[in-house]
Amino acid sequence: MKNQYRLYAWQKSFFAGKLRAYLNYKGVDYQGKTINAYDMKVTLPKKIGASAMPALETREGEWLSDTPEIIAELEKRHPTRPIMPPSPRQAIAALLFENWVDDSWLVIAIHTRWSYAENYDSLLREEGGKNLLPFAPRFIRNRVVDKAFAGRIRSYMPSQGITGQQIPLIERWSVGLLDLLETHFAQQPYLFGNKPCIADYGLVGAFYGHLNRDPWPKREWLDPRPHCQSWTERTHRGDRATGEWLGDDKIPSTLQPLLEIIFKEFFPMLEKTTRALRDYIDQRQLKPGDSLPRTMGGISFPMADDEFTRSTFTYTLWRMQRIQAFYRSLPSDDQDSAARWFTEMGQPDFLSMDFGPALERNSLSTRLAS
Repeated sequence: MKNQYRLYAWQKSFFAGKLRAYLNYKGVDYQGKTINAYDMKVTLPKKIGASAMPALETREGEWLSDTPEIIAELEKRHPTRPIMPPSPRQAIAALLFENWVDDSWLVIAIHTRWSYAENYDSLLREEGGKNLLPFAPRFIRNRVVDKAFAGRIRSYMPSQGITGQQIPLIERWSVGLLDLLETHFAQQPYLFGNKPCIADYGLVGAFYGHLNRDPWPKREWLDPRPHCQSWTERTHRGDRATGEWLGDDKIPSTLQPLLEIIFKEFFPMLEKTTRALRDYIDQRQLKPGDSLPRTMGGISFPMADDEFTRSTFTYTLWRMQRIQAFYRSLPSDDQDSAARWFTEMGQPDFLSMDFGPALERNSLSTRLAS
């Protein structure tokens, strides 16, 4: 391999868009590798333990997987142009924003792609077939994509809460979020000021791969919001920043409504997920080291003007525990400053929040920490 890294991904992948934008901004020496059927069935399971994208191979033959973990590792290896704000409030807020997007915006991404047939018929079917089986006749490619790929993704929709009854709520919620972001990006080039941070890379995955490349959401939602569109393009291109994050550890006022939504909607969901996880562990008398399912039973929590129902995801709790560990690593003065911000937002001390028993990442799921 002549490049330092090889990125295994598709252009339309949510998390590949996040990682690719980050690599572009960091100026990392990498080449893209479109995942084909052999990679999906053999290479990736063998190298990273799952048929999942993106994955990153190093020149030395090391394999990295799981986008948040890949980015964390690359930040250590390539410290120039850091994407973590050094001030405590911005850092914690950015990490919370990233986890919220990685979890909750999957609903937006999957719904806008798979609830509208024109996305699949006009582009995704053809692109997916060429990716998986580049040398096969079209009718074979179409058959494989229809049965093996599209069918599998559509089977995930109910667990994400994407059902006919809830689609109007999803769309009201999504449009409200996009309007808030359009207002924000009309005043700020990135989420926390004049250069991108980890929160921007969380968000760009949904925007680049889905809202910007699928015909229906691009026409109906993104093109009418030119500031969101411009942010998507410059963030994915990796444009060099011309300024800094806001000074004095300030949170942009235009970002405040989105952070309030995280506290009002995402945190109640996390609380119910924690209870569901504890019940699951107690009922099965699990012990340290035991694996946990990626999804468990359904829960309901606030969304926009209603209640939304979907499955629970243990991985999101591991991500919150990861943020708490980062919080604990801060100097005491920085912890105090972040704690005051939580109080100002009407939230309890973040360190006292319960996100369940200690978890470890287990491929794309979790296990009880040993």
